[in-house]
Amino acid sequence: MYEDMLKEMKEKMAPVVEMAEVNKKTAETLISLQSDYFSDFVNSSLAQVKALTEVKEPKEALDLQIKFVKDLEGKITTVAEKEVAALTEAKDQLTAIVEKSFAEMGDLSSCFDMSKFDMGKFDLSAFDMTKYMPEAMKPKAPAKSATPRKSTPAAAAS
Repeated sequence: MYEDMLKEMKEKMAPVVEMAEVNKKTAETLISLQSDYFSDFVNSSLAQVKALTEVKEPKEALDLQIKFVKDLEGKITTVAEKEVAALTEAKDQLTAIVEKSFAEMGDLSSCFDMSKFDMGKFDLSAFDMTKYMPEAMKPKAPAKSATPRKSTPAAAAS
């Protein structure tokens, strides 16, 4: 009995486990890409500093710095493209899992007889929600003045 329940639970949770695996793999890929990029950035920055200390002419230093920034831009672009590709692949896999799960559920409309839920038969005009609200939250009725306003001689003169 318990084995059957456990087996059924595993079958029902299979899409969730599969989605968690996709997320895990994607996170590992992104972390690896970032880690590799960071290591490369630190190493290339140290090499750049060393190269700049050995330069004698300002124009040569400027040329080295321009080359360094262009290389850095290329590396950033490459890493970003790989990250977007990994995220796109994960999105596609997750979408496929969800679509497969819904397809396996089948047509649920046969489970519900919607004719029994005819809301036209309910008269909601007499339903007063304030009966179920705490006193402090009930809307206040506009205050009526107890006595009519008297006109003053100055008001009557104008």
